[in-house]
Amino acid sequence: MSSDNVKVAILGFGTVGQGFFELFNSKKKSLALDNVSISEIVDLKYGHIVNPQDDLISNLKPVEDGSKIDVLDIIQKSDADIVCEFTWVNFKDGEPGVSHIRKALTTGKDVITTNKGPIALFYNELKELADKNGRNLRIKGTVMAGTPSFNVMDLLPGSEVKSVRGIFNGTTNFILSRLDAGENFDKALQEAQSKGYAEADPTNDVDGYDAGAKVAILSSLFGWKRTFSDVRIEGIRSLKDSRDRKGYKLIGYADKNDAYVRPVKLDETDLLYHVTGVTNAIQFDTDTLGEVTVAGPGAGRVETAQAALTDLVDIIGK
Repeated sequence: MSSDNVKVAILGFGTVGQGFFELFNSKKKSLALDNVSISEIVDLKYGHIVNPQDDLISNLKPVEDGSKIDVLDIIQKSDADIVCEFTWVNFKDGEPGVSHIRKALTTGKDVITTNKGPIALFYNELKELADKNGRNLRIKGTVMAGTPSFNVMDLLPGSEVKSVRGIFNGTTNFILSRLDAGENFDKALQEAQSKGYAEADPTNDVDGYDAGAKVAILSSLFGWKRTFSDVRIEGIRSLKDSRDRKGYKLIGYADKNDAYVRPVKLDETDLLYHVTGVTNAIQFDTDTLGEVTVAGPGAGRVETAQAALTDLVDIIGK
């Protein structure tokens, strides 16, 4: 895609949407994206904002009734070239994100999303839809935010991934690190919440659903075509009252025969044993290089915005 007069629409203007807006505006000149613009923003709280100014965030005001906004109609009529889908995660049916993505692809728009729900549940369908319409579907932000993960394999042409494993959830890794240090489960969870690592309802993290979604996504990306429901998921609550809690990590794993998330006791010879706190890590077993491991931040406002910016530059460069 040429970078001449490319218009970008943002759907969802919460933490990720605002982070992307700020990062894009601060980096567009250094990335030679002067002819790329954020042409509109759609958010149920802040309404439909056309041609937003750079100082928008400091002047944001909620609209009276955002529930009346017809997002699908706006996508249909939009002249944006790229739609960034940053709405909330829903692991039950992927809505509203999956409908947003379908509408964007079928109306001739490329899509960037950080929303794990639609991709974990419907990636294969959405990828086929993107290919059918000759559009890009970019999903870097769904796995390890801005830290290189599955896109590392783009640097290794011809290398085949035989399996992938990793620590895909920073909240549970923080809690398990605290348990390893002797802290009790409830206090470790409260600390994670106080630091902003865990939500008020930590179910998606603690029960392994977030990590399970990422395993499903990775499985689909590497041709094993599993969806969220195919991943066997066990969270970390089973360790709450366990006396043996040292060395445990919530490990996600996938190969052509299996996909799971579960607590695994590691020893010090395992690289993942040394990944502590909220850090994430991914490890590929390849046919050419053996094990390749990457570690870094897996979530956060700027980190996830970086993933979306990476995808944007990738699309623009094509």
